[in-house]
Amino acid sequence: MNAAKYSVIALATVGLYIAAYFTLVYYGIVSASTKLMPNVCQLEERTCQTVLGTKYARVFGVPNSLLGALYYLTVILLLLAGWAAGPIAIATIAVAWLTVALGGFLAYSLFFIIKIPCPLCLTGHTINLLLAVLLTAILR
Repeated sequence: MNAAKYSVIALATVGLYIAAYFTLVYYGIVSASTKLMPNVCQLEERTCQTVLGTKYARVFGVPNSLLGALYYLTVILLLLAGWAAGPIAIATIAVAWLTVALGGFLAYSLFFIIKIPCPLCLTGHTINLLLAVLLTAILR
């Protein structure tokens, strides 16, 4: 496995961790101040945690973070299993860029509609952009 694939797996693992944390907080399974997340990364009540209560935190009624966790897990498994080839590679790249497009809208909504700063949200959107670029480079 080359360095780019390791980079994708590492980024997707960080994304999965953040998405799982958001999902667990969303469903009330853990508190935002859980010891599972370093203090510097925890959801703050007036920022990231507030975002979870907005309509922008869900797509078709499903939390964005849950969809993100499934996306990151799928990317990791596809690369580790060596299944990201042919039509699966094309679909993976397409989903990666659709994720970036959705992230662009969500980032816009953070800054200009709900006006709530969310560093963890922006970290996730940045990870998604990096994943799309790297996946396009290694799977095409």
